[in-house]
Amino acid sequence: MVIGGVVITSLSFLLHIIAFSTTYWYTFGDVIHMGLWKSCYQSKGVEACSYYTELPVSDAHMIAAEVLESLALVAFVVAVTCAFLKIFVLKEKGNMFAITGVFNLIAGGFALIGTIVFATYSYGNITLDSSKFHYSFGLCIVDGIGGIFAGIVFILAWRWVRN
Repeated sequence: MVIGGVVITSLSFLLHIIAFSTTYWYTFGDVIHMGLWKSCYQSKGVEACSYYTELPVSDAHMIAAEVLESLALVAFVVAVTCAFLKIFVLKEKGNMFAITGVFNLIAGGFALIGTIVFATYSYGNITLDSSKFHYSFGLCIVDGIGGIFAGIVFILAWRWVRN
């Protein structure tokens, strides 16, 4: 049960890193794609990207999604660290199951809430079409569900060890 939880936590962390760092959360045809941190467009076969921080106006919606996904990343780092500490160093500490489980639940929750905030993004009259979300967005949903599932597994392991 613990090894399964560690595998799910590690896989969710890896998927979150990929989703967090890539620019394929949303696409506008084959020309424009955007992520959490920057958007890219192709013109005459050349791709050019611009970071959102370089724009003259910052959007609170995008900043909220970035913050939530960053908090999810930090929580995943803590969860993975605690999971490996439990397996290799602190073998006798049963409370590490609960700590790892809680951080997995936090990471999964933040990741899923961040995707919801991103999906409801709108700028003026422009809203995102739900059929154009791309693989990074999907990976973030999968790692959020994986984080919640791993959290449940670790909390069940803690309850099993405690009894």
